[in-house]
Parts: sequence; C-alpha cells; structure tokens
Amino acid sequence: MAKVYDVVVVGSGAAGGMAATQLCLKGLKVLMLERGPKFNIATDFEHHRKPYNFPFRGEIRPSERAIYNYTADEWNKKHFVNELENPYTGKKFVWVRAQAVGGKTLHWGLVSLRFSPRDFKAASHDGVGSDWPISYEDVEPYYSKVEDWIGVCGHTDRLENNPDSHFLPPIPLTCAENIFKGQIESKFGGRPVIQGRSATVTKPGFHGRVPCHWCGHCGRVCNVSASFSSAGVLLPIAEKTGNLTTRTNAVVWKVTADSENRAKSVVFIDRITRQVEEVYGKVIVMGAGTLDTTRILLNSRSDDHPDGLGNSSGVLGKYFCEQIMAGSISGIIPRLKGNTNRGGDAHPEGGGIYIPRFRNLKEKQKNFVRGYGYEGGGGSSEFPGFANKIPGFGAEFKEEVKKYYATVISIGSFGEVVPRAENHVEIDPVVHDAWGIPVLKFGVEWGPNELAMARDANDAQREMFERAGIEIIGERTTPLQPGWSIHSAGTARMGDDPKTSYLNKFNQSHDIKNLFVADASCFVNSTEKNPTLTILALSMRTADYIAEQMRTGTLS
Repeated sequence: MAKVYDVVVVGSGAAGGMAATQLCLKGLKVLMLERGPKFNIATDFEHHRKPYNFPFRGEIRPSERAIYNYTADEWNKKHFVNELENPYTGKKFVWVRAQAVGGKTLHWGLVSLRFSPRDFKAASHDGVGSDWPISYEDVEPYYSKVEDWIGVCGHTDRLENNPDSHFLPPIPLTCAENIFKGQIESKFGGRPVIQGRSATVTKPGFHGRVPCHWCGHCGRVCNVSASFSSAGVLLPIAEKTGNLTTRTNAVVWKVTADSENRAKSVVFIDRITRQVEEVYGKVIVMGAGTLDTTRILLNSRSDDHPDGLGNSSGVLGKYFCEQIMAGSISGIIPRLKGNTNRGGDAHPEGGGIYIPRFRNLKEKQKNFVRGYGYEGGGGSSEFPGFANKIPGFGAEFKEEVKKYYATVISIGSFGEVVPRAENHVEIDPVVHDAWGIPVLKFGVEWGPNELAMARDANDAQREMFERAGIEIIGERTTPLQPGWSIHSAGTARMGDDPKTSYLNKFNQSHDIKNLFVADASCFVNSTEKNPTLTILALSMRTADYIAEQMRTGTLS
C-alpha cells in the first residue's frame, strides 16, 4: 500500500520551504517535491571565482544564451531551468524559473519590505480592485516571527506606509548614497531616502549563522548563508526534525482529487528518467511559485473540475499582478570624482538605498492610482559598468576608471500593477514542455494605469537627479517587459466570496478543503513592495492553520 504523508508540499523556495519547515516543526510528516537537484551551496557555485577566470567575464556564453533567462550567469546558471525545455506562449513575458532545492531564494535580491495596513485595504482608499480578506494586524505577528528567524537588517524609520521590521544592524551607506540622501531629502519634502532593508545577517551570533563578509556577490548564491535562502536557512531546520522527506527531480504535472472532493495525490514526472510517479498526502500545499502553482492547478482538470482543480469561481489564472519596472537612471556625483577609495561598495544586495512610495498617499494623482518606489545604490561593482564607456587601454585606462569608481549613483522604479481579470494565464492547448506537460499561455500586458505611472516615475527620477546636481550618464525610460520584476502574484487570489476568489483567508481552497496555496498567487494586489517577506509570513501563517486543523481532526 502506498505511503500517505501528512502533508505533500510542492516547491522548496520561499513558500514551499517555509511551509515544509513550519509543518515539520509542528510534528507532521512532510514530503517536499522539487523539480531540480539539491546543491551544496557552500561548494557548488564557485562563489568567489573572479570574472577574468571565465571566457566571457562571467557572462553566459553566446552559444548558451538561448538556454537561460536574463539573470543567469556562469556562477549561478546551474540552478535555472533550461528555457528550451520549458517553453511558454502568448504575449511577451519574461518568466525566470529556478530548478533546485531552495528555488529562487538562491539568487533573489534580498529586499525585505513589509506590506503596510494601507496595502491590505488599498481598494477602500481608491475604489480600485478588492481589499484583502485579512488585515495588516493579522499578518504582523508572522512578519515578526519570520524576521526573527531569517534576519532582516535595516534602520527604524517610522514611516506609515513602510512599517519597520525587527531589524538587525543596517548596512552603512556609501559616500555616494549619503550625499544623494542629503540632497534629495533637503530638496523634496516628504521624500525620505532610507537604508535598504535586506535579508542579510549583519552581526555575529544570529542563530549560529555567519554574518555577511561584504563580498557583494549575493546573486552568485551565498556560500555561507549570510543572506537568506530556503536551502541555507529553513530546510536544515526541517531536516533536523526527522520529519522531512525531499524528493528532487520531481516535475509536478497535476494534483488529483477523490470522489469526496478532496485532494488525494500529486502526480509528477522524474526529470531524469521521465517516469510518471504518484505520491499521496492528507493535505496538499502548493508553494511552487505563482505561475508554476497556477499551471499545475489548471492542468489538474478532470470531469469534476473541468476548468482546473477547485476552480468553480473561474478566477484561477486571472488577476495577475506584479511590479512594472518603468525606468532607471544613473549618474556621477561630481564632488567625488578622483576619490579612489572603494571601501564599502561591496555591500549585500538589498542594502543600498530605497525611496519609498510618495504618490497617492496624501495627495491623489489625476492619471493613475497606487504608486511606486525606487531601489538603488551608490558606488561600483567588481566590474564597473561605466568602464565600458571610457576610452583607452592598460594602466592609464585603469586609473581613469578608478577616478569614477566612488562617484556612481543609480536608482530604478518598481510600480504596482493593479490586478485586472484581463491579465491572465491559461493552458496552451497545443504546446507541451520536454516532459509532455501542457505549458502556460500568457495574456498579460501593461494597462493605461501602469503606463501613466511609468511616465510619472521616469519624470520624477530625472527631476531628482537634476535637482541633486548629479551628472546623468545613463537613463532608461521604456518599461521592461511584463515579468521582468520576478514578482509575479495574484492568480489564485484569496477572498471571502467563493464566487470571486480561489482561496479563503487562510490560503485554503474554497472548493477542496485539504488543498492550500502558500505562495504569492494568493495575493489580492501586489503593492509596489518586493513580495518575499510577505510570502514567507503568509506561508508560515498557512502552515500554522493547517497544523491546528489537523490537530483538531478537521482535516483528517
């Protein structure tokens, strides 16, 4: 007789990893399915190998470019999917997918921002969309627990729309960042420039983890787990309980349901052998990431569920949301030219500076609702991008590059994409991936609100640089394609009404009571803030609810 686990969790990143770990700590037997392999993050990624030791300075070889997404490089490429084996169709979209235990947390940007009370009730403020069925007060205890667990550094700023976390010591600002902060705050009232809030350990003794050593190579997969990843922080805890079983190379196809309308099993295909396998659980938790979770549930159609498992509302796949990356700008601070001090530039990702949303908080804009924030930083990377624009060669060239090294400052905007039913994904009836599973077809594009917001964000970035006396050396004013932010959300939204939402306020399917979704597909709106901290908090909250329901026998 096949083994039946207490819980089968699909995915091992922020959502899946948190759900699996929390459930294991509650004493439940958990099977976690991951489509990729398990790497040793301390040794498998050549974290500190220098760019000049690679044929193309660490960039993906031209002959391999079509295989990988835009974030991949020679250091981290092995944990991404092969794009040629994993196609998708429809309107232009950029879908970054990881394929390893730890998921996208192996390389994420580390920016960790709490949603605000206003974010959970945005529709009540501007009349657009829907409110969440939960409030900030419902999630706040879980934000605190997650922060005390993973480590988030930052500064207490007491901003109404950007609640403070339980912070570790902040990452010091560079000279360029300090000057930029002073200029902007003195010339623009109500527009603070704050220190970045990053999921990085900045002091010794935090749960036994090694603090950041300031190499600046977070995107290459942190080899000491100073920055947070599910693989480096959460899953070792789950493994120590003895309650976790991990099945790698499991490409999930669908979830099945029994005659009593309960989720029964997860069917997957072994990525290597191509053999079909089936595993059973009393509860099924989807945490594969917004788009993969939605694809699996849509592919789980049957005679009883013709539009996808538990999709009687018809909203599964609809109301996609994320952030529009409207533009970016970079420049040099003249007073720093010639200062060759490079100390402090190699801070962890998510450090730097953050300019919180300042539109549609007190004064309403005529052309768009919601708002945007800016992420940025000062100083230069290991191989400064501006060096490509400086002529010359050899020692003189290097000296010229050094003169500008500390002068650079740059910012880029992230604006809220308002959920619309028209922004959706569905199953392509013709195209399949390398394992024979039907792929997603995208129907996502920027709407009038996003485009109006983008124009305003681009105007504001130039105005800030000009008034701050920064010499502009580069600017992008064309929004990047949908998906570029890697902050997909909303396609299995939560709500109180089963007719207009897929999940209830505990991320439980309205239709299938032992089916839960723990990732950002549950979001009602995306906000302008990076989603990972909220994914972790909601996943922990979901796991606690499942454990209590199983303890009382409700889900038995």
